[in-house]
Amino acid sequence: MARRLDIAQINISGILVLILLGALIAAAAIDPPSANRVPKITAEDRRVTAIHESGHAVLAANLPAGGAIVEITIESSWGILGSVTRAPAADSLGAAERRARKMAELIIAQGGLIAEQIILNSDDPSDEPSDEPSDSMTSDIIAAEKIAFELLGGPDANLAPGEIDAGVRRLMDAAERRARDILDARKDALLRLAAALLDSGTLSGGQVSVILASGNE
Repeated sequence: MARRLDIAQINISGILVLILLGALIAAAAIDPPSANRVPKITAEDRRVTAIHESGHAVLAANLPAGGAIVEITIESSWGILGSVTRAPAADSLGAAERRARKMAELIIAQGGLIAEQIILNSDDPSDEPSDEPSDSMTSDIIAAEKIAFELLGGPDANLAPGEIDAGVRRLMDAAERRARDILDARKDALLRLAAALLDSGTLSGGQVSVILASGNE
């Protein structure tokens, strides 16, 4: 009797699995998965993303060692609300040039969060920033810490954990000050680029250059 009960339970479980599979197949037929499906974002999300990515781009435009801007976009894809694409470093770069590239990248990585602080806080100075960092802020911080660690020499430097922490913090603080100085002095350019990006969704490097230069006429 016990054996028959076990078999019955197995059969019922199998039927439930088949029903579930059938429902999933039917749902996929009605609404097939798409590589282009993107998470829904609000108009405010899109505005903040435009400001964030424009912060990175303004810094990149003012730090040629970081690589020329190829494209900036706020057209969403899975897990990413926006991005700035820059030209990769040439293989022929010497040690000093590679270090200059890394230093520029470290400063550029700070741009998104600082741009949000400059623009959004000026919109509403009483608005307290959230204690919870956004995904884009978190990824920027992780990227910056990785660059700073590489500038310290990476694993080959054989530094103690305390030395790594202090060195990374020192480099990131210096990069943050430099990024803030650049963006504070170019707030108008930051606003122009964010507005154009919000309107177009995607801009080429050439378009970014034109937009940033238009305020100098």
